Amino acid sequence: MKTLARIVAAAAIVLAVLGISDIQAGRKSIPAPPPPVLCGCACPDGSFVITHAPDEASCPIVCASACDQTM
Repeated sequence: MKTLARIVAAAAIVLAVLGISDIQAGRKSIPAPPPPVLCGCACPDGSFVITHAPDEASCPIVCASACDQTM
């Protein structure tokens, strides 16, 4: 009888865990933001800096700022 009770208890635990994970998987979540873009910057002094920008269009502004800080 103890063995049957242990099997039933184990099955109940497994079903409860699977049920909770199914509930969490069914939730609508907010997608993660896109990763920042890596920009390779050729500075006027001849140095090369790699930096991050929020998007591809922001690379020139970020590069100008990064090159100003290397001087």
